[in-house]
Amino acid sequence: MSLAWEAYRAGSLPIGAVVLDGSGLPVGQGRSTRHEDIAVPGQLSNTRIAHAEVNALARLPCRGSFQDHVLYTNVEPCCLCMGAALQTGVGALHYAWRDHYGGAATSMVVRNPQISRRGFTVVGPADDVVEAVTGLLITCHYFYRRPGRGAASVAWREERPDLVTLAAQPAVASAISRAVARDTSIDTLIDELHVAVHSHPDPPPWVGS
Repeated sequence: MSLAWEAYRAGSLPIGAVVLDGSGLPVGQGRSTRHEDIAVPGQLSNTRIAHAEVNALARLPCRGSFQDHVLYTNVEPCCLCMGAALQTGVGALHYAWRDHYGGAATSMVVRNPQISRRGFTVVGPADDVVEAVTGLLITCHYFYRRPGRGAASVAWREERPDLVTLAAQPAVASAISRAVARDTSIDTLIDELHVAVHSHPDPPPWVGS
């Protein structure tokens, strides 16, 4: 989530990903950099395929087995990132928020000899707080960064009207804007969002927890 928040503050989609090895140690991490022009060795930026999961998986070397490795991401991966995970050979994927528009972990089916010999487990959605904050941030990314379009720019507005309603609240917009300006941590942002939406009739899961 820290990587996702870093991406949001930089103007990219709020998505972050980490690869853990069999011992639980981080061996790769990345974030969305599609709307940035930065130079990070071994990673992509300023291109439509500069996705968090691709950048995290790109840290793994060509040789070796990664069946005991796990890819963690706060958003359900798209077809590109699912393909990258399958090609890399990691054994499991954990995601927090289901992407009703571009998510492929819940819909993508690949059947060929290459994939059939590998084990691949998908787990998600996960943690309530991560799921709720991710959904709100990614909705706000589209809601506020495409001037004049508002809810029309949110592809999942029909599946998740609750997120659009929250994103439209001035208190939420103000809390996120202040957090960006102050370069605060994701934990501080969550605390401020807790206050901003506390009185909402359908508050997200972290309210009251």
